[in-house]
Amino acid sequence: QSLIVRGLFPMLADPRHPAESTSASNESILKVALDHGKALGVIKSHDRVVVCQKLGDASVVKIIELED
Repeated sequence: QSLIVRGLFPMLADPRHPAESTSASNESILKVALDHGKALGVIKSHDRVVVCQKLGDASVVKIIELED
């Protein structure tokens, strides 16, 4: 459903990534996803990115602005 919204490019993290419930590993998964988006040219510096993450039993939505 997200593909029908103009300017929205959903990305799903690789489920085979060694994710644990720690914040550090979730941040590394986020970095991999952001680097992939940069490599594809979908995102660039100073873009805002909406991140939906599952942290333990909680779901978290973050809006981050990419740095240089």
